[in-house]
Amino acid sequence: MQKSQQKELLVEDKEFGAPDWVQNEDELKPLTLKQKRYFLAVLAVVIPFCMWAGWFEWHRAHEGHWRAWVYTFEWPFFGGVAIYMYRKFLKGDRPRIPRPHLD
Repeated sequence: MQKSQQKELLVEDKEFGAPDWVQNEDELKPLTLKQKRYFLAVLAVVIPFCMWAGWFEWHRAHEGHWRAWVYTFEWPFFGGVAIYMYRKFLKGDRPRIPRPHLD
């Protein structure tokens, strides 16, 4: 099916089609300053929480809760993943929604 036919089908079946942000195949726009500030604010909450949770689980592990040892290292790992994803978003490397080939 050619692209023009696909677009015609998408226009005709708008009621059951995917939203425009999924159908749009254009390049992703760079993050705006407002979006960057929002991500930074979220990161400012997530990182301290993850560090606190790791510290909390560390003390629980020393009290004898054997499962807390896993969480002791898991929470700081989540904080690291948050930093990694933030840096990827700033560089413009955002995930794309895969589209099936309907040919």
